[in-house]
Amino acid sequence: MLEVLLGVVLAGSLVALADVASSYESELRSFTRAHWMRSVMVPVLGPLLWTMYGRPRIVKAPSAPSRYLLANTATDDNPAYIAYLDRLISARRHQAQD
Repeated sequence: MLEVLLGVVLAGSLVALADVASSYESELRSFTRAHWMRSVMVPVLGPLLWTMYGRPRIVKAPSAPSRYLLANTATDDNPAYIAYLDRLISARRHQAQD
């Protein structure tokens, strides 16, 4: 049982260490990367503090407004683009005939 508990504590520290190493320095909260690298090696407390106070917050991008989605359709559905392609194809056919 003790081996399992030690394995979980070690795994938590290693996961937190990898998370600190892969985070951008500008997104870290509270302390610098070097401080967090040392802190997560403290067995239970380090990874817990990293998760609560140091880990970058996940920020979701705002969704696009619906008018943007309606105004920007795919190019094959855009009548102006289809007309442009028709003109381009007819011009190339005209050049090929000459």
